[in-house]
Amino acid sequence: MALIRSITSAPATIFQTWKELSRNHIVSIVNRLILFFTIASAVVLAWFWRFLPPLVPLWYSLPWGADRLANPAWLIILPAGVLVWYGASIVIATYVTREYLTFTQILLLTTLLGAFLSFVTLVKILFLVT
Repeated sequence: MALIRSITSAPATIFQTWKELSRNHIVSIVNRLILFFTIASAVVLAWFWRFLPPLVPLWYSLPWGADRLANPAWLIILPAGVLVWYGASIVIATYVTREYLTFTQILLLTTLLGAFLSFVTLVKILFLVT
């Protein structure tokens, strides 16, 4: 019974802890920037969607040629991946690093770096093919 109670109270605990962590100036700014880059990625992708060719280069780690190409719908992976990474960072920050604010800040700064690089990658792909 205690397990069920702890599972059902987990979202409230995460929200309360995250609210306390977000009072920090660095955490607050980084949260806004992560959300900005994610929303900007979605907006840029929606704006260029009608101009995209049937195949776009996405898998740059594969050998040169047709293996690198993907359906444009796969470009949604970039902002969606940032959201998943951001969600995982929030959970890690609230459970693991809440006692150590520096680790939370470093975790969120790396998430911001990932969001920025994802945005730049998306923009470069879109300007390459349009």
